Amino acid sequence: MENARYLIGDVADLMGLSRDTLRYYEKRGILSSQRGDNGYRYYTEQDISRLISILYQRKMDIRLKDMEILRSSENSIDDLTAIMDGRLREEEKAIRLHQQNIARLQMTKADCEDIRRNLGQISLRDFPAAYIIIPHTDLPGSIEQWFSYSRRYPGLDMMYTFSEFSWNRKEDTIHMEHKNSQLVLYEKLKDYVDYPISDSTPRTAGSMLCVSSCCACSSITPSPKDLLPMITWAEKQGFMVSQQFYSTYASHGRLDGLDTCFVRIYIPVF
Repeated sequence: MENARYLIGDVADLMGLSRDTLRYYEKRGILSSQRGDNGYRYYTEQDISRLISILYQRKMDIRLKDMEILRSSENSIDDLTAIMDGRLREEEKAIRLHQQNIARLQMTKADCEDIRRNLGQISLRDFPAAYIIIPHTDLPGSIEQWFSYSRRYPGLDMMYTFSEFSWNRKEDTIHMEHKNSQLVLYEKLKDYVDYPISDSTPRTAGSMLCVSSCCACSSITPSPKDLLPMITWAEKQGFMVSQQFYSTYASHGRLDGLDTCFVRIYIPVF
């Protein structure tokens, strides 16, 4: 019984391909066709089977160059296995990058929601639970360290800078002094960074109760006018406030037509 023959137009319609695509596959040597006595190009059932494999491999983003290697291989199964291993590594890396991007989006959205809902509001919050990646630096150094570690460890661009200040008050005047800055990674982001976090990695005091506020500032460092209402509020609530406070830069944007830094402040209370 004579094997079925498929003309190029029939195959193009059947597979949803253009004739040019079929000709290109032939030109690359990964697909064959035959010529009939009438000069028409046709494909055998074996050619169609080969074409199905090509289309399936293309769905897995197998490169045409790799298909050429398989076409001329002495043992295509061994070569195909090696190609699959490489593609799996590429896909796993892409999934990892995608997961990190989702984490960035969720983190930034959470910051935006916090700013929208709580700007200028004073409340009690626990200090954020986080891993301390860089324990000691100054403000300029924290920026340099952030870039350095972010380049070295994918995902560490999700670190925040937490700066510690001391303050004292004379009447209604607040004086503040920068003491230290840390680069921290929130505990919930641990699985999204390629950094060796272990049980020995230092952590912030996540259970520390603080009076907190999200403030619109002219720089990444809060000013005494941002601090005074928080201290006054805490004292009216009957809390003793620490002489230390912490701030973290959440976002930069525009507010009432002005460039603005959105900063969250934490003052421990007792």
